[in-house]
Amino acid sequence: MKKLLLGLIISVSLSISCASKGYKITGQFENDATGQVFLSKLGADGVERIDSARLVDGTFTFEGNADMVEAFFIEIENQRNPILLFVENTNLKVTGNTAKMDEVVVTGSELNDIFQTFEKGMPHNEKIEQMNADYIRAQQLGDQQAMASITADAQKVNEDRQTYLTDFLKANSNNVVGAFLTQNMLNMLMPEDFEAIMTELNKNLPDHHYTIQLNEVLNQYKQQQDTMSSLDTGKEAPLFTLTDINGKEVSLQSFRGKYVFIDFWASWCQPCRHENPNLVKAYKQFGGNRFEIISVSVDKSADDWRNAVKADGLTWTMLHDPLGNAAMQYMVETIPNTWLLDAEGKIIRKNIRGEELMVTLAELLK
Repeated sequence: MKKLLLGLIISVSLSISCASKGYKITGQFENDATGQVFLSKLGADGVERIDSARLVDGTFTFEGNADMVEAFFIEIENQRNPILLFVENTNLKVTGNTAKMDEVVVTGSELNDIFQTFEKGMPHNEKIEQMNADYIRAQQLGDQQAMASITADAQKVNEDRQTYLTDFLKANSNNVVGAFLTQNMLNMLMPEDFEAIMTELNKNLPDHHYTIQLNEVLNQYKQQQDTMSSLDTGKEAPLFTLTDINGKEVSLQSFRGKYVFIDFWASWCQPCRHENPNLVKAYKQFGGNRFEIISVSVDKSADDWRNAVKADGLTWTMLHDPLGNAAMQYMVETIPNTWLLDAEGKIIRKNIRGEELMVTLAELLK
């Protein structure tokens, strides 16, 4: 679990003031290990090394003053897994065995107790390791039935872990650990749960760096949701102006009065190129006063775009969007990505192609 959490760390600086007496971190490993030990944290420019010490006969000591509560990690020479701990101005003790880094314990503060409770309680840790090994084995043997079975089991495992995480964060949205885990495990949270947790974090830890950073994420999410809502069927499609294949600026607004099929594509996109013959067929049958196709290329290279247009025999409106400005307006993440607009510029269908497009156009233009 420590591997997962450390891999997910985005930022570790927090904004809680601490007492001035300083911190003392004492390490005691039962296997009398020796070597170098490093105390680090992740800063704005990457890993920031705070201190170093010698590990002698299994012991080490770090002393300093923490201006704020922060998540640090301790790295031991020749050990791959660091130790994650929350440092505040108090005495902390690290115990365990360097041969079993996943079992190292940090004591001396409530925050570290909470964090280790979280780690120990996360369900299916050992089962996940076994399932991963079993899946790789099944994949090597080409056992599709076993792979499908493991995948189905993994879905239930992930649901259990997601439920545990969500419940834990809701119960700990009044402390640093809850804020830390929320920021670093967002990919496991449902949007509505994230918003509920943020409501509590804003009440309990409004000045926390984690809360401030999480609010930025939440605001971006809300903006994204607003943009997605503006692209719903029935809404007016975003307007754009781009350069056509002859170097002339063309605006979407100029096609009012026609049904318009917008196709985001690229020369390097094989599914796009395979779909182009269907568009050629559709344009031959329906193109004219009532219907127009606008192909928006997201190619970086104008030459690649022009060569593909010529090779595929595309004769309708060809626009170039090398910076992805129009694609961003339409939240295009994959291509081909298509939009059918009515004569008033409102969205009536999304991501249709092939025979479905032909049937739709036949119905609209009959």
